[in-house]
Amino acid sequence: MTRRRRWSFLMPPEDHGFIRFLQDRYFGLLTPVGRVVMWSALAAGFLLLGGLVAPLILFFSFTVCALAAAAMVGLPFRPRVSLTRLFPPPVSAGDTLTYRVRVENTGRRPVRHLVVEERLLPSALRRVGEPPVIDSLAPGERTEVTLRLKCTTRGVYELGALQAASLFPSALVKWPRRSPAKDRVLVYPRFTPLESLEVPHGRNYQPGGISVASQVGESTEFFGTRDWHDGDRTRDIHWPSFARTGRLVVKEFQEEFFVRLAMVLDVQSRSVKEDALLEKALSLAAGMADVLARQEYIIDLFAAGPEVFHFQAGRALAHFDHILEILAAIESGERLDLEALEAALLPEASHLSAVIFVVMDWEPSRAALVEKLKAHGVAVRVLSVRPDRAPVGLAPEEVVALA
Repeated sequence: MTRRRRWSFLMPPEDHGFIRFLQDRYFGLLTPVGRVVMWSALAAGFLLLGGLVAPLILFFSFTVCALAAAAMVGLPFRPRVSLTRLFPPPVSAGDTLTYRVRVENTGRRPVRHLVVEERLLPSALRRVGEPPVIDSLAPGERTEVTLRLKCTTRGVYELGALQAASLFPSALVKWPRRSPAKDRVLVYPRFTPLESLEVPHGRNYQPGGISVASQVGESTEFFGTRDWHDGDRTRDIHWPSFARTGRLVVKEFQEEFFVRLAMVLDVQSRSVKEDALLEKALSLAAGMADVLARQEYIIDLFAAGPEVFHFQAGRALAHFDHILEILAAIESGERLDLEALEAALLPEASHLSAVIFVVMDWEPSRAALVEKLKAHGVAVRVLSVRPDRAPVGLAPEEVVALA
């Protein structure tokens, strides 16, 4: 799903539906030479409004007839092809996505001068370079071409208008065939690398169990066996030992103590300026998550806006890429529901070693939540992306300063 953009009259033309429709037809149906012929016909028609001039009449008639004839002659050569996108791993905002498109001629006749391109792209994805042209493709033949998209903004985008059009025989008009397949493009936030991030290393007991195995904290790998006692669970029976000794033996497990951190992202944004600050915050969050993931912490990610979303990652639970996927898809909100955030965060406080806040602003209600967490014995680190609203009332080590 394409990430929601804040409406503005000055937004890119591709975000205005009517302009996007006209632009798609203009570039999708006419070749560069065909566009010159069309504008020449419009110019001649405009000049004819001042009076009938024989040369202008002839020129206007010639250009209009050329376009009409090209459309009729090209119709039988409309290609019958199948198109399949082959995507690499996701890229970050600001990078260029290079991917392959498999083209197969499913018709009974050769296809000539085939142009492969994306149409109806969102404004955050821009074509790089000229679209590739396949000179000839025999029936049943398959080939691959390379397309490039400049990814300017993070988000999850849907591509649903992959087009193959033949320029043969006139090179004025395209007769396109579009693939019905819809593919998702994931663009990660622009990555702000951090060398390190100082966080407390206290370990907490995690009741209920989370399957982990790492160098940080205690492991819950198989600890040992003992004889069966009344009340033991049948699923804990160690069947290899039973087969070897003939008596019931159960498995023992070591309790789980490890470092568990929470990262709270404030996604409140009410203007285009705050949208830019939010992108900066998500970029910093991606860098911090990278540092924490490399140290193998358990990470609870809270995205707080009008609603609060909770995602847990780290070690065996989820890969760092999953955190980037969450950051790519996060939507901004007009307000921050602090009551919902407290309801989601405070019950977890006894199991957390520390909470890292990435806030859009620093004001009393946010400061009160930080104090409540500190009252539960949780260490805090606060980063405010607004340079004019630095956190106050906190110890120096509790404030993360921007470089």
